[in-house]
Amino acid sequence: MKINTSYPYPVLYMNNDDYKNSSFHASINVHKSFGEVKASVRFTLENEEIESLIENRTFVYAVHIECGQSSFRNVYKSSEKVLEISIPSNKIRGKVFFHTFILVNKSIENYTNKSFNKWFKDLQFSLEKGNIVAIGEAVEINLYEDPTELLNLPSIVTVRKSLKKEFMEVDLDSNEITISLPEYEYNQYAANANSRLKNTILSFVILPALVFVFTKVNENREDYQGYTWYQVLEKIFEENNVRLDEVGSDALPALKAAQMVLRKPLRSSFDEIEKLSRSED
Repeated sequence: MKINTSYPYPVLYMNNDDYKNSSFHASINVHKSFGEVKASVRFTLENEEIESLIENRTFVYAVHIECGQSSFRNVYKSSEKVLEISIPSNKIRGKVFFHTFILVNKSIENYTNKSFNKWFKDLQFSLEKGNIVAIGEAVEINLYEDPTELLNLPSIVTVRKSLKKEFMEVDLDSNEITISLPEYEYNQYAANANSRLKNTILSFVILPALVFVFTKVNENREDYQGYTWYQVLEKIFEENNVRLDEVGSDALPALKAAQMVLRKPLRSSFDEIEKLSRSED
C-alpha cells in the first residue's frame, strides 16, 4: 500500500510540519497463536482537539492490513488507545503490511485546530468520512507457515466403538488419548466425520474429551508427563507461547484451552450449520 503524503488540508505526520507541538505514533506487536495472527496496536497521540474528536467517535484510530499474496485487505477501527486484532492464519501469508492512521469517522464541517502551523492558522476545513487526519508508523512482517503449530489430532487421539458402554469415556493411560463411544454414537461419528458437518462432529466428540484431558492433567500432571499425547500437547502450547502447566488454572480454564487447540470449533460448527441451512432453503 503506497501512502499519499500530500493533502489539501493539514495532516498530522512525523514527516511534515502541518501541526506544531503534536505527534501521533503507533507501536505494533504481531504474533501467531493457535491458528490466528494476533496484532496488538497501541496508539500514542498528543493533540487535544484530535483526541476529543476521537472520544466522540468523529475521528477513529485505524489499522490497515494488506497481504498481496492472499489478496487480504481490511481496515480495523477503534476509539480506544489499544486495538487488538485477530485474523485466521490461513487468510494471510508471506509479506503483510500494517499501516496506522487516524481517520474521519463522521463528516465534519469547519474543522480547525489550535496546533495548526502558521500556514493553516485560523483556517477551517471540511473533512469527509474516510479522510486521513493523521499517519502513524507502518511495519512489514513476513509470515511463514510453521508445521509445528498445527496439531495433528489423529496422531494422538483414537476414537473407537464400545459395545458395552452407554456414555462416552476417555482413557489417558497410554501414549494415545482413547475416546470410547457407544455403538450408535460411534457409527454416526464414523459416517459423518468427513461430511459437510465434520467440524460440528469434532465439537461433539473431541472438544469435551479435551476438556476432560486438561482437567485431569491439572489434577495429576506427573502421572501423564511420560505419555506421547502429553508431550505433543506440551509442544503445541510451547509453540504458541503458552505453558501447558497453565492449562486448567483460573488464567487458562480447561474449556478455553480446548477451544484454542481446536481453533475455535464452535464458530466453525455454526458456520457449517449455517451453510447447510442455506443450501436446503
